[in-house]
Amino acid sequence: MKSEDNNEKNINYDKVNFLLKNYERRVKIITYIYQFELFNKKISCEEIFKNNDLDKWEVATLELIEQKYDTFIKIANKFIDKNWEWQRILPLTRAIIIFGEYELLSKDSKIVINEMVNIAKIFIPNDDYKFINKILDLISKQVFNK
Repeated sequence: MKSEDNNEKNINYDKVNFLLKNYERRVKIITYIYQFELFNKKISCEEIFKNNDLDKWEVATLELIEQKYDTFIKIANKFIDKNWEWQRILPLTRAIIIFGEYELLSKDSKIVINEMVNIAKIFIPNDDYKFINKILDLISKQVFNK
């Protein structure tokens, strides 16, 4: 009985570590995107890579985001109220939307949207998480057919 309890604790511990690692990786990538959005600049992997030590996943992720950056912005703009411009949205909100779009390419939309909303709730002190939820939900349904 005690052995089963220890096994269960180990499994839960492994799951928690896995979830925390994924959360930390997401926040790290969003932080890099945010640094460029803050100055209304297109993401540049060259600038990121020269100042940071990144693992293979982070490099591949940032390279793909850099390649698809303009596409991600165009897609997001389709779902933003016509009275708003992309640049009027908070830079961190933009960074979360961009990364959310990237994740929608390969992950379950409900998980992606939930993660992006949770990150927004932690780092943005207003109701922007609702905006992020709406935009990513529309993108997942109308662009990615999820």
